[in-house]
Amino acid sequence: MKAPITPTRRHLLGIAACALTLAATLPDARASDGFPGGPVRILVGFPAGGTIDVVTRQVAEQMREDLGVPVTVENPTGAGGQLAAQALKRAAPDGRTLMVAPDHTAVIIPLTLANPGFNMTTDFAPVGLVANYAGALAVSQASGINDLPGLIAASKTQPAAANVGVAAAGSKPQFDLVALSKQQQTTLNAVPYRGSVPMVQDLAGGHLSAGITALGDFLEFHRAGKLKVIAMVGDRRSPLLPDVPTAKELGYAMQTDFWVGMFAPAGTPKAVVERLNQSLNKALATAKVRERMAGLVFEPKASTPAELTERMAAETKYWAPIISASGWVKQ
Repeated sequence: MKAPITPTRRHLLGIAACALTLAATLPDARASDGFPGGPVRILVGFPAGGTIDVVTRQVAEQMREDLGVPVTVENPTGAGGQLAAQALKRAAPDGRTLMVAPDHTAVIIPLTLANPGFNMTTDFAPVGLVANYAGALAVSQASGINDLPGLIAASKTQPAAANVGVAAAGSKPQFDLVALSKQQQTTLNAVPYRGSVPMVQDLAGGHLSAGITALGDFLEFHRAGKLKVIAMVGDRRSPLLPDVPTAKELGYAMQTDFWVGMFAPAGTPKAVVERLNQSLNKALATAKVRERMAGLVFEPKASTPAELTERMAAETKYWAPIISASGWVKQ
């Protein structure tokens, strides 16, 4: 019978070194043990009952089932999502406080405000895209305008036709009008409203010649014949209005598509972000979420955290020179 092998000091040091090496290669896995370990809350910087809030609550319900903990939605509203972003910045980086925010908060506010109270690059960890939603340009039936070339022509001779409603000052549609005006050597004046609803109501009532916002806000009135969608202002035609061309197809410089993304605080462990991304993408694949989004004219958009980062970088690169050339003074 062989004598038992007694480990030497060299053996023990070797085993310890291997263990340390293995641990060093799996820091995020260890950090995610037990996640979430308690309730998760999602911040939405817009009113309860609005489209972004409704979409987020549907996603939260599915994530609750996947994560096995309560997932609630809170609405620190105000300043285009700034208050929610500032609250997320203050939250612990444990993955249990998240934010769902639109491109206006993530891209446009940092380009239009001198001190928004957060930095999208250094204060947050992207989790993933939630949805895309198309932008559209519509005219009132009373305007007598039937297409985008007609709007451009009317803007040069009819002062009222040059006034185009937008849902908020300093928003994508406002800067889209700056780019279009420059390209067409005309002046299209952005008329800011406090949200899409009053703008669309004025358009449908004939008090405004044209307006730009999300297609979903126009669709019911378009179908009722109270206004007319004359162009999509993003990259693609909408399957809901397949005969309506994009502005790009017609040769006009317009790029107003919208999106919503999910974010965690900076410093959240990579494995936790990946787990949240998996849960989010799983929620976006469910029939309940897809049906609810379709009713709001939203398109579920699963992605990786890296893809959301790339989306923000690309849009910042596109909009920064347009906003700078517009003469916009950072508040």
